[in-house]
Amino acid sequence: MLVSTHCLFPDFVITWLLGSDKMKILPTKFFPKLTPELIKEYNVENGLENSLSCFLLEAEGKKALFDTGLNEKESTGIPDRLKELKISPDEIDYIFITHFHPDHIGGLVDKNDKIYFKNAKIYVSKEEYNSWINSPTTDKNKLPQQIMKICEKNVIQFNFEDKLPLGVKPIKAFGHTPGHTVFQKGDFIVIGDLIHGQDVQFKHPEICPFFDDNENDSIESRKNILKYSEDNKLFVGGMHLKYSNCSMFRDFYKNK
Repeated sequence: MLVSTHCLFPDFVITWLLGSDKMKILPTKFFPKLTPELIKEYNVENGLENSLSCFLLEAEGKKALFDTGLNEKESTGIPDRLKELKISPDEIDYIFITHFHPDHIGGLVDKNDKIYFKNAKIYVSKEEYNSWINSPTTDKNKLPQQIMKICEKNVIQFNFEDKLPLGVKPIKAFGHTPGHTVFQKGDFIVIGDLIHGQDVQFKHPEICPFFDDNENDSIESRKNILKYSEDNKLFVGGMHLKYSNCSMFRDFYKNK
């Protein structure tokens, strides 16, 4: 059994949920600007370690998820973590979506293409929703359109000045996708897909994976959010950080 990691705050709890049973390795070729010198300096010749993660927030007697991982036809990781915690899908009150890639919204529906979290209100930025849903269907946006159709009665589109449930604050972090969003709750911030290769990108935020939609916006968002997190001494969770320190951001800056 894989053990979920709890991080306790004065008035809420964050639990890291691992959505895969082993570490993912991203080849260095996925990062086009990663030079041979940096590959050697950071000892990533064999690739960059990476996870598939989500986060559970418990506050005010409610439960919320930040993203949902892959559909259970591809991975039962997130459902398994919730079962281990003795949490039913029906107990989830809110879901905050960072963006519409399959490893973030796939788990909104079950293997039979039925809504999985029946009682959860699903929050997504208007920019992200519009860019994927209100456009002609292509191979790229077909799955998000199908999932949003299934879940449409539960979906709430927000503006970035809106106040979200449980005191969750949405923050623009466009670039990886057109409406990519990070979320802050107190001293915790979940950065979605700002970081895919933490061994390099925390020190070199100018390096992007090839699947960032807009490289310039992604770099700017990464720099801004990392500086904001450091300035405010926030704990950071990311959907693709490594297993060993998925929630403890401050350690990345001790030796700067």
